[in-house]
Amino acid sequence: MILDALHCPAPAEVVVIEAQAAGPAEAAIDALLAPLQPLREQFVAITGFGLEDEEAETSRAVRRAADGADGGTSLSYLAAGNPRGQRIVFIHGSPGVAEEWGRFLVSVPRDRYHLAVDRPGFGQSLPEEPVVELGRQARAIAPLLRADDAPKAVLVGYSYGGPVALRLAADYPDRIGGVLLIGSAGDPTEEEVHPLQELAAIEMFAGLLPLELANSNTELVALKGELETLAGSLGAIEVPVTIVQGLQDTLVPPENAVYLQRQLRATSVRVVLVEDGDHFLPWTHADLLRSALDCVVSDSRAEGPPASPPPGRPAGAPRSD
Repeated sequence: MILDALHCPAPAEVVVIEAQAAGPAEAAIDALLAPLQPLREQFVAITGFGLEDEEAETSRAVRRAADGADGGTSLSYLAAGNPRGQRIVFIHGSPGVAEEWGRFLVSVPRDRYHLAVDRPGFGQSLPEEPVVELGRQARAIAPLLRADDAPKAVLVGYSYGGPVALRLAADYPDRIGGVLLIGSAGDPTEEEVHPLQELAAIEMFAGLLPLELANSNTELVALKGELETLAGSLGAIEVPVTIVQGLQDTLVPPENAVYLQRQLRATSVRVVLVEDGDHFLPWTHADLLRSALDCVVSDSRAEGPPASPPPGRPAGAPRSD
């Protein structure tokens, strides 16, 4: 089922995207496989199996680089669209790379500039070592927010990229017009570290893992403490935030969306719950996320300088079912 009927609900509204009714045979299979859902999601998150993005092959994105604001990082990113347009910065999860946003770098609206980053410790960004501080991750990305005579940037944060986007929104409020969170971590109490993760974070064992998996494990082990620090800044974030959360997500449970809605300014937080969605919404529900992004862009422009809407449909206008 293609979900592309998000109608820009008002801020503070909660919308549930219902799953398509399954036939008896399909429902029976789903019930049989339900206990395996956590294992399946973990396997896909580690291996990327089944997440191949054919659309990325047609992308005209250009690979670029920028020095981080702290002087200790070098950020590599993919860019597509109009360099003078509103900047939309896509931030991947853990592990991850910029190429995962390939389908969002194709057919970019003429008034937008889409930038997908390799976070420090991943892809072609430097350093190669893990960067566990959300603040330092934010400082690495901050230079991409600057654009002369363009509306404020919109951030799209997926999974671990969600807290990075929130850290940016807290630290650089004058450069950011809105945030879209997708399956975003947020609640420190939902972060559980398995003893094997702690073992794998020891240097001797980390060296046996592929670099990106070792870096991912290290930053995930530290995430609980980073989220506790971030919590004190969430209430100060004033920009509109839209949260899209799969109700079948076992890697970042839906309780995170509830937590973020409560901690952020409730009057400016829109929540979209996807009944049949798991953790991999950028692949399984890309059309819905494009619609959600349109809404966030519309929100951001209502707060800041005017900009021309995308061709064919005014920004924020309803899509038909």
